[in-house]
Amino acid sequence: MNERDNLPIKRIKTELDYIGSKFNDVSKESFLSDEDMQRIAAMALINIGECVNRLSDSFKEKYPHIPWHEVVALRNISAHGYWDLKMEIVWETLINDIPILKDFFKTI
Repeated sequence: MNERDNLPIKRIKTELDYIGSKFNDVSKESFLSDEDMQRIAAMALINIGECVNRLSDSFKEKYPHIPWHEVVALRNISAHGYWDLKMEIVWETLINDIPILKDFFKTI
């Protein structure tokens, strides 16, 4: 990891903690019926994807088990195609993928 990676990593960790605090006890039904929660989730995913874009290639190459491309792709859809964003996919990301990403960033 080079010096350039420190700030994006710190910001990713902050966003992951924020997501955990906002969605830890939220049901799928509540999420899918609450536009405010959906917008909060989309913005957090945008922020994470933007930070991943700023990580060095060497950092991402060191951890190929993380689907970096998919993280950025979800950011792009959230930012540029919000109206096409499927909230069921966002929910699945929050429940299944964010905890894995959070565990990974705890180790570095």
